[in-house]
Amino acid sequence: MSWATSDRASRLPHDWPTIRQAVKRRAKGRCEAEVHVRGCNGIGSECDHIKAGDDHSMGNLQWLSTPCHKAKTAADNAALRTARLAMTKRPLEAHPGRLR
Repeated sequence: MSWATSDRASRLPHDWPTIRQAVKRRAKGRCEAEVHVRGCNGIGSECDHIKAGDDHSMGNLQWLSTPCHKAKTAADNAALRTARLAMTKRPLEAHPGRLR
């Protein structure tokens, strides 16, 4: 979901710029991704929520490079789509006329 169609910015706390700077300071400006993706130069530029939602605590925030943030967001979205798809599928049931 892009920022243009999201209400995410309006749900950020009023002191978000201060929180964001604290995350950057804690990371010393470096990308904190567990696994760096191709194109990551090790320099962070974006504040990321480790677990999706509105938990803006320091323990749920990390500083990522743009390529690592894009990759994490894509992986999170793919996992969410997979989970949603799994919820729409009915479990397989044995045919009632099948002999056991």
